[in-house]
Amino acid sequence: MNLQNDFNKLDSKIQEVFENWDNKILPHLPQQMDEMAKRTGALHRKRGVCSCVDLLRMLFLYASSNVSFRILSAAACALGISTISDTAWRKRFSKAAPFLREILHSLLSAFLPAADISAFDGVKNVLLADASVIRQNGKQQQQQRIHLCYSLNENRMKQVKVSDQHTAESLAHFSMKKGDLVLADAGYGTAQNFIYAQEQGADVLLRITPKNFCLYDAHGEKISLTALMKEAEEKHMEWIDGFGYCKYKGKTGFVRIIAHRLPDGQAAKARKRKTRKASKNQRRIQAETLFSAGWITVVTSLGAEYSGEEILHLYRSRWQVELLFKRFKQNFSIHTIKAGSSTYAETETLLWLIIWTIAERQSFQAECCLEEKRECSYSVYEKCKITFIQVTDILRLSWSLFVDLTDKKYTRYLSKKQRWRINHNDEFHSVVLPGLLN
Repeated sequence: MNLQNDFNKLDSKIQEVFENWDNKILPHLPQQMDEMAKRTGALHRKRGVCSCVDLLRMLFLYASSNVSFRILSAAACALGISTISDTAWRKRFSKAAPFLREILHSLLSAFLPAADISAFDGVKNVLLADASVIRQNGKQQQQQRIHLCYSLNENRMKQVKVSDQHTAESLAHFSMKKGDLVLADAGYGTAQNFIYAQEQGADVLLRITPKNFCLYDAHGEKISLTALMKEAEEKHMEWIDGFGYCKYKGKTGFVRIIAHRLPDGQAAKARKRKTRKASKNQRRIQAETLFSAGWITVVTSLGAEYSGEEILHLYRSRWQVELLFKRFKQNFSIHTIKAGSSTYAETETLLWLIIWTIAERQSFQAECCLEEKRECSYSVYEKCKITFIQVTDILRLSWSLFVDLTDKKYTRYLSKKQRWRINHNDEFHSVVLPGLLN
């Protein structure tokens, strides 16, 4: 048996796996990664892991393979990347969040060529803001909240921020400028968010819950939105279009309020959803909330040059960001992550967001290719699902094929830990199993 030939064959297969990674994944990553790694301290000591590319290979492998750090250290040894322990990998993982954050922001800025919106005189840059939650496994059910800003004009993710469950939805997580129009759901429908967007020079369109948004007239008297809607319903009016003011910490914003009564069928469904949600949260739903569910109410800084119908039609485009999150969680089957510290959870969430961005980019490139050939396009969900599977298969590096459990070099990674109580598994293998095999 020629051991040298077997080693050469194994080494050539590893190189083939690495080349596939370099051809399919590396082109999507920023070129200045070494500078990012040095600046963020991800590779302040190169002992064990020599380059940021090798570090990313193992981090992606960990996220996409659902393995422990002990197995990760064995995989790194089998692939010839490093011989450091599982504890060392755990430390590198916990320190990788700033590095991954810079990579993600770089990917988002170069995701697609920026659209030249200056060519469209009077057209605003529409930004869709939303947030979604990923839960951690375990009894405590800690959460990571992903805050996302999506450009409707440029058809790409613009800004992403990851926080813990104690950080609420807010437009303050995003930067905006003059000429932007920010759309967000009722989770952002507060005077604080409305005034913040105006201070940045951007227009805003927010859905609100009438009882949670205080509106005032020119004399500072509070206006009851619910009373206005009840009066409009008595008069068989379907639209309310008025103006007022909102206040937050001594600051005042001029508000246009638009409310549209839903058709009876849609109103009944909306009230049923509200009732079901209240029952799930074990609380009694108020009559005012149940009545308001039959109306869609928004506030905006847009003037009278836009009709109420146009503004509500524009607001419905916010659903695009909901579909984006749906692809992330449903098609990619990302609903929970492993339990761990807030730093650990942020690192794993950032890894999944980077993988998601790469898959979305490859899916978009495939769609552009089909359009150039003038061929039929595929379903968005199936196309994104296949792209994600392709990306994760490459990221896993087929590492298990290169592990020889009879090789003593894996002892330091996979040896049994000393435990204070009897290991019944050892007793089974040493006493019972030999008798069954004889």
